[in-house]
Formats: sequence, structure tokens, C-alpha cells
Amino acid sequence: MSNSRVDVLRAARDILAEHSLADLSMRRLAADLGVRPNALYWHFPNKQTLLAALSDDILEQIPDAPTHLPWDDRLAHLAIGLRTALLEVPDSAEVVSSSWASGLSAKTIVTQLAATARDGGLSERDAHAVATAVCQLAIGLTIEEQTRAQMERLQVTGPSGRDFTGEFGDGLGVILDGARLRADRSAVTSADVESSAEVKRT
Repeated sequence: MSNSRVDVLRAARDILAEHSLADLSMRRLAADLGVRPNALYWHFPNKQTLLAALSDDILEQIPDAPTHLPWDDRLAHLAIGLRTALLEVPDSAEVVSSSWASGLSAKTIVTQLAATARDGGLSERDAHAVATAVCQLAIGLTIEEQTRAQMERLQVTGPSGRDFTGEFGDGLGVILDGARLRADRSAVTSADVESSAEVKRT
């Protein structure tokens, strides 16, 4: 029986969960699926496209932010959802980082974060800066956490004692404070422009 694209991605996730990204090869994946390696190329022409699809699959698990929430709470909701999705799959943060760097993976969460920041009144540039900051915090910190967990599992080192969740919360709080400040400044600037225009009309 042939394997579907979904089957291949599920098997790739299993390899990450049971082993590590270093063990995820097309040959290993084919062996686990009981097919020859060239059978996988029907779905993915190379490992890079496989990783990009795996990255998209992992990030598709991020729930949409409830529309009734204020814009800054929606930003927090998306940021926490990103971190949660990454933590569910070992080495996923490294997969996402490399896939984004290759340009082969969709960056839907970045678009969602930027759009949410614009809803708060931030400029296009500031909104993208906030999205970048959130993603780099979540991905970078999770890479550290997942790498450390792998080292501890292999008994390369002992527990670090770090509170990664607390570090993420603190970092996200600083980003959100900065976003709110920029939003307030934009609102004041817009109000000043409108006031000046009204004075000129009168």
C-alpha cells in the first residue's frame, strides 16, 4: 500500500519524537514506512522540502486568536500558541528555523502576528518588527530548551535548572509593553495630525 503525504509527515514526526533531527533522513524515513527511498520523492523531491512541509504541519496546530480579545491579548495568544506547538514536537524549533531560512516554508504565523499588531495601530514596519521579535523569542528559546532536553536525555549534562517558561513569559511581556508603547505613540501622532488639519480648515 502506498503512503500518503500525511503518512510521511506523521512518520517524520515520530522519528523526531523517538530520536532526533539528526536521525531524520530520507533513508531512515523510508525504512520506517516500509518503502524504498525513491518512493518518498513522489511527495518530497528532497529533504529540504520535507522539512519545510513538516514545519508547516507543526505550525498549523497554532489556534487562531479569538477575535473578541483586545489586539495585545491576541498577540499574546498567538505567541503562546507558537511556543506550545513547538514544544509538542522535539527538535521542531530547529526544523522551523532552518525551513524559514531556506525560504521553502510558509510563515503564516508571522503574517498573523503582524496583522494583529497593525490592528493595534502600529505602522507596517513596527508590526513586522513585533512579529519578528515574538518569533525569534519563541523559536530561539525553544531551540535552547529542546537541545538541553536532548543533552539531558543522553546524559551529556545534568538539569540546567532554568525556567524556560518563565523566561519566555518575561521576554514576551517586554515585547508587548514595547508594542503598546509604539501603538500609543502612533495614536498620539495621528491625533496631532488630525488636529492640525482641522485648525487649517478653520
